[in-house]
Parts: sequence; structure tokens; C-alpha cells
Amino acid sequence: MKEKVLLPVDGSPCSETALREGLRLADKCGYEPTIVYVVENPLLALPVLPEGIPYEADLYDDLKKAGNEVLARAEALAREVGVSVKTALVEGQPISAISDMAKDFAMLIMGTHGRGGLEKLIIGSVTEGVLHRSKTPVLVINCKHHNQ
Repeated sequence: MKEKVLLPVDGSPCSETALREGLRLADKCGYEPTIVYVVENPLLALPVLPEGIPYEADLYDDLKKAGNEVLARAEALAREVGVSVKTALVEGQPISAISDMAKDFAMLIMGTHGRGGLEKLIIGSVTEGVLHRSKTPVLVINCKHHNQ
């Protein structure tokens, strides 16, 4: 039985770097990769104003469409590498959704920007959050130094 590996993506260049490395590793080790994109529901995250409700619903549809486009690009990259993948678009908060999904996988492969200081405080880090919550091993690709 093949080991299953989870590859979370968000459409960023760092995410693509980690995806490429994850797909190469899956190819060499015979892992069964699943690529996941987490879409957050803006209706739960943004303050709801009566006049903003229709736009917020459209925004949510746009976010799901963008997530599906990211997954389609990830599938195309997997085909280039010659790796068969599964994809999943899940709804929720990225850290908890990825951590919950990880329970069914042998490993996660994620990228990190290597931010620090104020930038990290403001933007946060999904990868760091997953590292703290997941019991599944996480291979972190440091994108800051990866392409130097």
C-alpha cells in the first residue's frame, strides 16, 4: 500500500515551489499525493453589513473559483512531472482544515516564506500553525532560500 502525502497549496509562488518538490519526492518514493486548497468563507470572517451581503456571497463564489483554478494548475504541473494526483477543495480555516485532513496522511509537504518580525506578526504563518497542531510529520520547504 502506497504512503499518502498531502500537499496544501494556496496559489503563491512559494506554494508552487513546495508543490514541485513534493511531486518530485512523490515520484521518487512512490507516494500517493493529494493536493488541497482551503477556501475561507468570507461570510464567516468579514463583518456582515446588510448592503454588503450580495457582494460577500459573490466573493465567496469567486474564492472557490480561484481555488479550483489553483488546483487545475497544480494538476497540470503534476502531469508535467508524470505523477498522478488527487485534488480537494475544502472549506474552512486553513490551519485547522489542513491539520484535520493531515490525520489521514503519512506526511505533509508545505512551503514557508521564512518571514520574521512584524511581517510574520501581521501576516501569520499557516505552515507554522500546522506544525504546532498536526501530529503528522511535516516537511517544510523554505522558499526564501530555496531558489538562491
